[in-house]
Amino acid sequence: MRPEKSLPYSDEFKSADDYVEQLLRYVASTPVFQVLCGGVHIMDFYTSDPGLFYSVVPEDWQVFLLDRAPMELLDFLLRDDVDTPREEGRVPPPASLIQYVRDVRRFSLQRNILSRVATEKTKLPRKITMGMNIKKIHEVTQFSAYVDRLADAVSEDAPSTPITHLVDVGSGQNYLGRALASKSKAPQDSQNSSKDGRRGLRRGVVAVESKGHNIAGAKGLDMMTGVMAAPARPMRNKKLYQQMLSEKNGGAKQTEKARNRIARSWAAENTQNGDSESTAQDTELSQTPEKQQKPPSTIVADMRSRNEIAAEAYAQMQQKKDSQKEQDGQATEKTSANASATDSDNLIQYVEGRLENGDLSHVLSQVQPLRQDDDQDSDLPSSFLTVSIHSCGNLSHYGLRALELNPDVRAVAIVGCCYNLLTERLGPPTYKVPGMRPRPTLQPVNGRVMREEERRDPEGFPMSARFATYSPSEGPSEKGIRFNITARMMACQAPANWTEADSESFFTRHFYRAILQRIFLDRGVLQRVRLEGQADDEEGAAVSPIIIGSLRKACYASLSAYVRGAVAKIAAQGNGNGAASSDENAAVNAAVAEKMASLTDEDLEDYNTRYGNAQRRRELSAVWSLMAFSAGVVESAIVADRWQYLREQQAKGLVRDCWVESVFSYDQSPRNLVVVGIRGEKVE
Repeated sequence: MRPEKSLPYSDEFKSADDYVEQLLRYVASTPVFQVLCGGVHIMDFYTSDPGLFYSVVPEDWQVFLLDRAPMELLDFLLRDDVDTPREEGRVPPPASLIQYVRDVRRFSLQRNILSRVATEKTKLPRKITMGMNIKKIHEVTQFSAYVDRLADAVSEDAPSTPITHLVDVGSGQNYLGRALASKSKAPQDSQNSSKDGRRGLRRGVVAVESKGHNIAGAKGLDMMTGVMAAPARPMRNKKLYQQMLSEKNGGAKQTEKARNRIARSWAAENTQNGDSESTAQDTELSQTPEKQQKPPSTIVADMRSRNEIAAEAYAQMQQKKDSQKEQDGQATEKTSANASATDSDNLIQYVEGRLENGDLSHVLSQVQPLRQDDDQDSDLPSSFLTVSIHSCGNLSHYGLRALELNPDVRAVAIVGCCYNLLTERLGPPTYKVPGMRPRPTLQPVNGRVMREEERRDPEGFPMSARFATYSPSEGPSEKGIRFNITARMMACQAPANWTEADSESFFTRHFYRAILQRIFLDRGVLQRVRLEGQADDEEGAAVSPIIIGSLRKACYASLSAYVRGAVAKIAAQGNGNGAASSDENAAVNAAVAEKMASLTDEDLEDYNTRYGNAQRRRELSAVWSLMAFSAGVVESAIVADRWQYLREQQAKGLVRDCWVESVFSYDQSPRNLVVVGIRGEKVE
């Protein structure tokens, strides 16, 4: 189960520890990397002259970068052999840039999926993939098979406490949990046996989700796909119900036809309950209206919702089924048509709640022991494997810390995502890059103001003590590894998957946004901000951003359409749209509406002429490409930090083994690195 390497590092490194040591030194003491990974922002690109490109890109790189079209530059950064001779007549790459490309490539963790994972013959039934797109099908298919094998391996190592439940943190629509539940074989399946002949156990799925509407939607999909049995829906006669209410409220008396309908309904109910004598009597009464008796008082309007009635009916059905099993001494024989539903009807349990740390005791305490049909397994203690696909931000940290904080959690397997949502354990970076003045770290003027205690969150990045306390022996640097939100957001990019059309699309969006920031500055909507004591010039100054969000597709047709659409959206947002206070947000909206009102199409055309030529656009695309390429090291550092955290638990004896490997194809799902940890305590 375990890969040969505990981290998928380049073969240039001797070991995982050697890789981590050199990675820390590079991240903490390389100025160019620090500039491109958090030192610049695309919105500041045109707020100074001659432009950000000339102040952040090394001078000997500039001519080469401007000589390469966007896709040519991406090929050079990601795919080309940088040691081969260049074509004649083109500007050759400088030696320092070649070395930088080599360094970023070797410090970026290898993302190719291992053959033993890629060649697994797994395919989910079509009904289980209901609601998934192609990307999600690939992820769920690959990861459900991986988790299944991991659970089997952990269970084989400790047969007395096998994995009985899979806890999916941040389950969403529970696509993964549904696939895992469908893989839990029926007890009579001869293939579900371990090597020593012991029959394999069915595993429950605990889906932990903070949003109730996601849980409701997931339960609906569970029933539609047959993973869980659908509750019986009671049949009600709406017209008869309305007539009964009318009579109760003093309305018109029931007609003879209505009385006959009531009697027939009562007769049908008694037939379902097996009361044939009462049925015959009521049927006879229904044919003689003059002797008809009033229906029993138990027939009353049920004012509960359909879901509540259905849930009660389903519970009664299950109770009756269990009672019948006890009387018969054996389980009722099931037909193949509904085997999927009846075999898995108790495999998925939903727990609604928001995790604030890795302590899952409040979740695990709600888990019911999974009933096994074999008596020898009926008293097995619950044992958990915590999993997640693309758990956002700190949720990945909570899943990994569950191994440390919950004794019943035997293993974890977490695929992280959305690094921009991570909080900062050490606070924002304040490193001083040689050749550049320190620039203030700014919050959007119409965004949420970050509380100071959230800027130093003990649950945030980095997790490991090694990353949190690292300090290079040479060069100026602060203690610990830090990445600001810009660097972490760029780590979510996948430049190797960019096509020419994709590149042109988002480069155009960034180009429009950078020009709009310059317009805001020129028209007094925003002001330059400097650190205290700095000179009153453009160098070292920054311009606070304004959050715009998404715009309609038509707004990206031209610069004029973009600016008009963005201004209209900001001006119409109203007060308190994610701001620290409604007054502050109202002031921003009013300033945008007032100071942008006189902007003419001629003004916009002038901005387009000044900044929209091919060279200025290529300056922007070159820097953005370098930022996305360099951020591969940021993601690698975040993943290595999580692995290092488990290594530190291993030194304490809590973790027996831990590793990182790719579980998805990068071209289909770029966030494809799973962090695995297995509890090391000896189980008697």
